[in-house]
Amino acid sequence: MQPGDHLFRHESGRMVAALTRIFGVHNLALAEDVVQDAFCRALEVWRIRGMPENPSAWLMATAKNGALDVLRRERTARSFAPELGRFLQSEWTLAPVVEELFSANAIKDDLLRMMFSCCHPRLPEVGQVALVLHILCGFSVDEIASAFVTTHAATEKRLTRAKKVLAGSKRLFDVTAPADFSARLPAVHRALYLLFNEGYHGASAETAVRIELCREAMRLTALLLGHPLGTTPATYALAALMCLGAARLPARVDASGNLISLFDQDRSQWDQELIAEGLKFLELSAAGSELTQYHVKSSSPKD
Repeated sequence: MQPGDHLFRHESGRMVAALTRIFGVHNLALAEDVVQDAFCRALEVWRIRGMPENPSAWLMATAKNGALDVLRRERTARSFAPELGRFLQSEWTLAPVVEELFSANAIKDDLLRMMFSCCHPRLPEVGQVALVLHILCGFSVDEIASAFVTTHAATEKRLTRAKKVLAGSKRLFDVTAPADFSARLPAVHRALYLLFNEGYHGASAETAVRIELCREAMRLTALLLGHPLGTTPATYALAALMCLGAARLPARVDASGNLISLFDQDRSQWDQELIAEGLKFLELSAAGSELTQYHVKSSSPKD
């Protein structure tokens, strides 16, 4: 993977989330197009001028300018986010609203909205995880196909169906509604667990462990823990399970890429910081009387 690909993966989710909040979930494809244009523009400019000091900020600014161009060009021919409609129609409010929606705090909320939106109840679990990987983690169709040991064509069809369901929603999920948040939270937990598990126990013929999948699952779980409604015992238990599992990754595969059993692993290679963090999360998960599969699995690790 080239440096540009790595950067795109980590920034694309943030940009798509912000643009979908502005354009409306029914214009998801348009948001993805603007992000792709921003990245292509970066490759062109950086090849000549070199990479800027803050490439993430450069990409965000380019995507923001792209959003303004689209809104000015198509606001009479296309409907955008209904809750923002009157602000996007006036030139006086257009730029300030877009600027605000590209702020760090707004993007963090939009990532959560997108995460919950991807876990739509009408989608099968594998479709939810595929959407999370594609939209929030910037994984290509081929990378997702490899993760799930399937074909490019099958993955493309799965994503197309999932995006149609997502685009059919009237708006992104509202993460400020406690009842709705709690109702969909178990589906989000399952999607993140499946994402981590696919990396940890993946059936890929190329590699026994997909560390990048584990890292993305942990990143999104940390984002979930950053929301007041997300700090539940189940979320803490899930975070503990991921940290304690990820701590063993350096010792889980030998030089030939073969799995090493838990009993035979060199424990000096385990990541002690991740173990400490996992134990902290495990302690926090003990609040209340809730006992989930994540509590059980984090307390009894198996390879």
